[in-house]
Amino acid sequence: MEPPGIHIGRELCYHAIPLGTELEPFLAVVSSTDKGFSLPASLARRLGRMEQPASLSLYISPHCPFCPVMARQLFSVARANNIVRLTIVDVSLFPEMARAAKVRSVPTALLDEQFRWTGSFSLEELIEAMIHRDSANPGAPLLENMLKQGDAGRVAQMMIDNQKIFPAFLTLLTHEKWPVRLGAMVAIEEIARQDPKLANQVVDVLWEEFDDLQDPVKGDMLYVVGEAGDSRVVSRLEMVLRGAYDGEVKEAAREALQKIRK
Repeated sequence: MEPPGIHIGRELCYHAIPLGTELEPFLAVVSSTDKGFSLPASLARRLGRMEQPASLSLYISPHCPFCPVMARQLFSVARANNIVRLTIVDVSLFPEMARAAKVRSVPTALLDEQFRWTGSFSLEELIEAMIHRDSANPGAPLLENMLKQGDAGRVAQMMIDNQKIFPAFLTLLTHEKWPVRLGAMVAIEEIARQDPKLANQVVDVLWEEFDDLQDPVKGDMLYVVGEAGDSRVVSRLEMVLRGAYDGEVKEAAREALQKIRK
């Protein structure tokens, strides 16, 4: 059974009591007179032509200074196309809904229960994800955002469900920023645990780029190779041990060999 809420048309459900900072944006959307925020005309036109329904959820709290701003922005998104459904949830009133969605801070927006944005996020990025979303082939910005939000497990499950390593994901494994690489590595660990054959798909691509990578990235890629557990790379790892590579790179190759041989 759906929790109690205020329904405004078919596109908005408000699981909250509009008081305090929540009152102004709520009254604005009810009266349809909110002029404090409007989408750029180009984005509004693109959203208006979108044919794939979208489900947006925004988790808020009464004491969050950013939540009213994000609520008004997402109201405008929902107005741009009546196939967009927006659900607003006050986490202080419905903590069970927040726990089920693994919401740990506000504001948090979810798109189709798959893609997540937290804090003062970019509306343009969310709209681009709505327009271009494809669970079978998501782009690098969307995947990177999911990794930054701690959704590496979800990224891994998407690839397992589709039985392929997303091309955009491979670029994140060699990303120059360590937190992005770390998130991608966590995803590969999960894939290797559930589907080792799928994890092996990253190996050949990584080896093609190996010599062009910086030493810290080389070490991380050797860790990924070890996690994938593909015995085909044993001879390549032995070549790294014999080659003119940095000591930490060689140590990573040694650890990968040990893991594969186990």
